[in-house]
Amino acid sequence: MDSNVLGLVYSFSFIFAVIIIAFLLYRFAHLSSETVRKIIHIGVSNWVFILTGCFNTLSFALIGPVTFIILNGAFVYSGAAKLLGMGNRKRDNGLIYFPFSLLVMTLLYYRGLIQAHDVIAGTLVMGYGDGFAALLGSKLGRHKYSVMNAQKSWEGTAVMFIASLAVILLVTPYSIPKAIMMAVVATVFEAVTPLGLDNITVPLLTVLAGVLL
Repeated sequence: MDSNVLGLVYSFSFIFAVIIIAFLLYRFAHLSSETVRKIIHIGVSNWVFILTGCFNTLSFALIGPVTFIILNGAFVYSGAAKLLGMGNRKRDNGLIYFPFSLLVMTLLYYRGLIQAHDVIAGTLVMGYGDGFAALLGSKLGRHKYSVMNAQKSWEGTAVMFIASLAVILLVTPYSIPKAIMMAVVATVFEAVTPLGLDNITVPLLTVLAGVLL
């Protein structure tokens, strides 16, 4: 089977599996909607390996992000998000912003402006960094601060930095000083960007920092 077609099969099977697992955890393990949101966030970010490993033409590579933008938009604005306990559209819009970022990075990658490891780093920094920062910050966060009327914790911010740095060092050939600077960029913009827009600013600005540095 053609690798592009196989990539589409993997893509939709993988995303469907992540959503089913999230639903089962919400329904039977009684996890909070925020926890479920972040589980989806972390899980879906791994799609980037299908993107960089299976697709070799831009037209096929764009099908996933474009479809996810449309489906996630329908999920949020039709009210279906309530099936997973979600109902805050300002926050739920992050489900739309994330595939939009993937769309932009895919275009940049296939135009030769960034490398595969940049796409992987930007995506996983958002997925794992932001995901674990929220999950662990909500459990362990004791020292709070406020940015743009949003409550953050220094513990969550520290998790964001550590996870981002680990991801960058693992998936890119960049030096430790450069990886640290990229992780700082990711951490700062995760902290200051409101309304789920960090799903755009964090991956794209992390990649931009990697290219410029």
